[in-house]
Amino acid sequence: MHSIAQSLIQASTTGRGLMFALSTVAVLGLALPVSADDHEQMKKEHAAAHAEHDQWAAEHAKWRAEHMRALAMLAKIQAKIYEHEAELIEHEEEIRDHEDHTTHHAEEIAAHEASGDDKDHHDLAQKHGEFQTRHKAMAKKHADLGGAHDELTKMLKQILNAISK
Repeated sequence: MHSIAQSLIQASTTGRGLMFALSTVAVLGLALPVSADDHEQMKKEHAAAHAEHDQWAAEHAKWRAEHMRALAMLAKIQAKIYEHEAELIEHEEEIRDHEDHTTHHAEEIAAHEASGDDKDHHDLAQKHGEFQTRHKAMAKKHADLGGAHDELTKMLKQILNAISK
């Protein structure tokens, strides 16, 4: 068997079949002659591999910590979306309430006009002023919510596009 190993070594020194020779030696369980210089080279390679493995493990730990922070950020983003959704629900209820107030105010105006009496005119004008003030505030809130929604969805799309590359 030793002569097979020698033949494989000679074949590998010609530049052809080095990987074949080494894999054949390994499969056949043949021992290659190793010198003290080879041992030193092996030790250096092992030390380099250990150092590289340590570096990889440290990088993995760093990456995993960053992933955990990213998940925490995603949880904050999710909480922000839930908060925004709650604001939309509250605003929607305000809209319904305001719409009911509009209908009631319109009925008061119709009743006032039907009566022909000017005694309620001042009260109706005051209620209408309150109505307009509230309506303007609701319009601003609606615009703010729409802006927040647009900004949030824009940022989420940017994040998704960035991580999809």
